Amino acid sequence: MFASTRSMVVCASSALLALFAPACYDDTPPPEVAPDVDLARFQGKWYQIAKLPRPTEEDCVGTMASYWLRPDGDLDVVSECRVGSADGPLKSMTATARVPDPRTPAKLALEVHGFHGDYWILEVGDAYDHAVVGHPSREYLWILSRTTSLDPTLQDGLLERARAEKFDVERLEYTRH
Repeated sequence: MFASTRSMVVCASSALLALFAPACYDDTPPPEVAPDVDLARFQGKWYQIAKLPRPTEEDCVGTMASYWLRPDGDLDVVSECRVGSADGPLKSMTATARVPDPRTPAKLALEVHGFHGDYWILEVGDAYDHAVVGHPSREYLWILSRTTSLDPTLQDGLLERARAEKFDVERLEYTRH
């Protein structure tokens, strides 16, 4: 009986290891973040140009996010969209983006209703006119702009750099505005 119980434990442990293997043993380094991000310049309104699919953003139209720097150095974040169409009901989410290490302000920790996750600024334009935000797991990615569209050449460059960082840009969903 002990041998069969031990076999079941080994099999169950192997199955659990298989589930976590990509997360634990993936030797791909995390994506690079934007150097020297100035959160005072980052604050304000951003329009979502594209995103990797997220259940919380399903059927959203005209998605935008506003970031406001707090006196403690963290950011208040308000994300809004219309559900279904431009005149659909407003859907809103508030969060706090904390700066765990002031030496790397691009690596934010987002807190939404008691849930925490990484929220990294991967790229920001010199004039803070566009940005790419993602997660080190590469499961989440947002392309943002101060306007509702991007120059196609700039957008192609952002996509190429995200692809080089191993984000699945083929799955991106483009936001209707």
